[in-house]
Amino acid sequence: MVFMLRFLCFFVCALFVSVSSASTPSPVSGVAPLELRVAMVSDGHARYFIHLLEESLKLIHQPYHIHYVKDIPARRMWWMLGKGEINLFYGVRSKEKNKSEQLVLVRNALTNGLVGRRVFLIRRGDTEVFAQVRSVEDLKRTSLIAGFGAGWGDVKVWETAGLPLYEHAGPWNTIYAMVAAGNRHVDYLPRSVIEVLEEARSHPELVVEQHLLVDYRGDFAFYLTASAASYRPIIERALKEAEATGLKARLIDEAFGADIKVLNLNRRLRLPLSATPD
Repeated sequence: MVFMLRFLCFFVCALFVSVSSASTPSPVSGVAPLELRVAMVSDGHARYFIHLLEESLKLIHQPYHIHYVKDIPARRMWWMLGKGEINLFYGVRSKEKNKSEQLVLVRNALTNGLVGRRVFLIRRGDTEVFAQVRSVEDLKRTSLIAGFGAGWGDVKVWETAGLPLYEHAGPWNTIYAMVAAGNRHVDYLPRSVIEVLEEARSHPELVVEQHLLVDYRGDFAFYLTASAASYRPIIERALKEAEATGLKARLIDEAFGADIKVLNLNRRLRLPLSATPD
């Protein structure tokens, strides 16, 4: 009886080890690891981009080493990327970045277009004004001013549509307080559907506008420094595999699905804008 129990225990343990090993990707022999120095903004949605990068590389059994550089202003991070002090960062695609000799675009829309779907953070007292908007022309006639950080791709989108805007040269996160103040020449802050609820939770002085969804073609992408250009086909292949296997869709849903459901996008009035940040 004791012998049978020991044999059964050994068999179960061996089976567990076999299953665990099978679920762990094996490194490809002789493949050099990617040496990545990645800039990372410490906000909620940043976790998705890093998780997508790591899980996609694992999917194709590509070894990698990542050193993270955190909590540096975004403008400084782009400068560091251009100088090669870091070699990967993520941000909204733009023609300016795509034409830069110091930056290499990794061709993949990282959120499947969610970044181009915009909901507003507004003052509670302006709720009724936005509720009356039925078109882009209506939004223009309100004379309400959208706030953006300097150099944001969204500026071009709003300018092309003829919508009033304010481009803030200082730290962009001060725009929340400017909107709330009501006397700083900015009335609302358009944010993507993957950002807006998290930011509303951090800024209870503002509320999420419940009626409108501005929609244009735009997304985040990874950019490499020029000296790491050889990494581009590898990362593109990894991201393509993540799409083909459903991994990317699953990570998007895990990261943003709950918030997007709360936003009730299908019940909102869609205002399409023709221009794009890139």
